[in-house]
Amino acid sequence: LAGEHGRDLPFAFDRKEAKDHGEGGVIVGAPLADRVVVVDDVISSGLSVMHSARLIADAGATLAGVVVALDRQERGQGDLSAVAEVQERHGVPVIAVAGVKELVHYLEYECKDTGNAAAIRAYRAQYGAE
Repeated sequence: LAGEHGRDLPFAFDRKEAKDHGEGGVIVGAPLADRVVVVDDVISSGLSVMHSARLIADAGATLAGVVVALDRQERGQGDLSAVAEVQERHGVPVIAVAGVKELVHYLEYECKDTGNAAAIRAYRAQYGAE
């Protein structure tokens, strides 16, 4: 963002386990303040986003949105998709670079990998939201 848009934005990440020495704690990097966008590689059930939202709220900051590389388009904790649950619960946009449906299409038609496409389709039949 700094190079392309002239915006030098702070960032942080959370450890899976708190550290009791050095920087310590769960959050590494800039303090969570103001409006925070969560960036993640994938959203499945939405639990990691909900965890991040709690960390952000506990720090006194506000969740502004979520960006993920891949939306697995799975059900969340209820009948809604994980993305819909996050949007409904937190009132923020969730933007995915790609969805699993696009991945299946790419596997089938660009890579001619019907085996993996079929395996993903079978998995989605059990856990998919859409």
